[in-house]
Amino acid sequence: MTTGITSTGAILERVTAMLEEKLGLLPEEVTPQARFKEDLGLDSLDMVELLTIVETELGTAVDDEVALSLATIGDVLDYLAAHRPTGAGA
Repeated sequence: MTTGITSTGAILERVTAMLEEKLGLLPEEVTPQARFKEDLGLDSLDMVELLTIVETELGTAVDDEVALSLATIGDVLDYLAAHRPTGAGA
């Protein structure tokens, strides 16, 4: 059951868990300032998986142009906060 975005902390936890599992990153490496490619070494497949998490949380697809602009974990958190479905987290 998907309940939508409950908090930026919750999505940060999901993103951190995915990056730890897939890439063997340490939790302290996954910060809002961390850049996906330069700092964390994500490739295009990793980015697709991350985008899938974002789309699942929003319940809608993210435009390709927007997806390309998400360069840091903070960018993802900001995007999710700005596009949170009405009533989510209430």
